[in-house]
Amino acid sequence: MGKARRRPSGLTLLELVLASALLAAAAIPIINTSMRAVNIAQDIERRTQATFLAQREMENAMALAAENFGLDLTKNSASLGSGYLATVQQTTVGLKKTVTVKVGYDKAGDGILSSSEVLVSFATNIADKGH
Repeated sequence: MGKARRRPSGLTLLELVLASALLAAAAIPIINTSMRAVNIAQDIERRTQATFLAQREMENAMALAAENFGLDLTKNSASLGSGYLATVQQTTVGLKKTVTVKVGYDKAGDGILSSSEVLVSFATNIADKGH
């Protein structure tokens, strides 16, 4: 009887390449899911911040209108800091003013709040109590 040949311990290059390929194939969906989660979290954070800023802008507009109903409240792409912009529109009919506040994040970086960048929109009616 001859001596049995022992296989050297360790991995062959082919086994190593296959194991690496399997690991990479398994990691890609995990990385993609993680990136989506980060994007969703960032979107939620921006919408939350935009909601707070829109509330502040609406409260300011209501306070200004209470002091002077005839005051023009219109703002176009006003900077609120940290990349957020606000647009305030108004329409006045008789003794009633409708105020719309839109706040969004300036993704394009052009200083203009486009409709695709709006994250929050509030509207309210304000009556002239002076008459």
